[in-house]
Amino acid sequence: MTAMPPTTGHFQLIQFASLLAPAVYVILCTQPHEPYSAERAEALRSAIAHHELNNVELIHYNKVIEQDPSSPGFHEMWKGLMKKFGISKNDLIVASEPYGKWLADITGAHFFPYDIHREVNPAKATAIREDPLKYFTKILPEFQANVVRTITVFGAESTGKTTLSKQLAEELGGTWLFEYARPYLENTKNEITRKSMKAIWRGQAALQRHGQDFFNKPFIIQDTDLFSTVGYWQFPHWQKTLGECPKALIAEAKKMKSDLYIITRSNIPFEKDPLRYGGSKREGSDEYWINVCKAYNLPYVILGSNDRAERLNEAVYLAKKAFNNKARQLAFDRGGL
Repeated sequence: MTAMPPTTGHFQLIQFASLLAPAVYVILCTQPHEPYSAERAEALRSAIAHHELNNVELIHYNKVIEQDPSSPGFHEMWKGLMKKFGISKNDLIVASEPYGKWLADITGAHFFPYDIHREVNPAKATAIREDPLKYFTKILPEFQANVVRTITVFGAESTGKTTLSKQLAEELGGTWLFEYARPYLENTKNEITRKSMKAIWRGQAALQRHGQDFFNKPFIIQDTDLFSTVGYWQFPHWQKTLGECPKALIAEAKKMKSDLYIITRSNIPFEKDPLRYGGSKREGSDEYWINVCKAYNLPYVILGSNDRAERLNEAVYLAKKAFNNKARQLAFDRGGL
């Protein structure tokens, strides 16, 4: 299999084969210039281990080879490769594509087809490559992390970040992650100290790592992230209390930075809140948070409208664009072969 990308159908094929024979060899054929060569192999290995298919071994063949069956020597090349992999006439070729019969014929093995007409599982890698967002659930869970996009709604206090991020997650069918600082300060002691900021840093980092394990949804939508912690730590009026922002915090924020930061402007009425420390106004301006993005080279966009429906529509468009820009690598095609 080429498994571009690995699908739930690919894995069900492997499961079926594991029930037929005491030893199964999955031959994954990739080429060095293709996207996700190593990631495809790692995803399949992880799935095999996760489901404890102890009689299955993955062979990752990552070399440039002829792809056109009409090319001279194509059949002999594959016959030679299969012999190299150790095939014998007592072996079975298990495949969900008609070429399995041809491969069995040239090697003298026995062909065992599985779900060739996709009646058990309609997953098709071709359809996923054409529209990965629509068919996201058909991507092998162990590979999904390669195309999941993390979107953070970012900016000053009381600009609608929580409302927008929740709506965005619901609209996109994504996982929503709250801002860790709020429940922490509400349920411990509402004060900003170096100790409380370190706790918020620790909790926010754990929450973001926790979100990375969801993998069954195409988006992780965050109501701020660690760069908010960095931004608050660097407020000039908090420097006397907090001191210099820890370099380790900045490094961790960079390591887990989002694929897109959607900045909400301060163009809606300010609402007082016990966790807002600027009195009757926002502590940070729009420009301050934009400069945080610029300082750390974060990919960001600024929403212009103050209308909630327009904000949501724009945010949905931007999130899908970010997803498709990354997933475009999946559209790689071997010349239609």
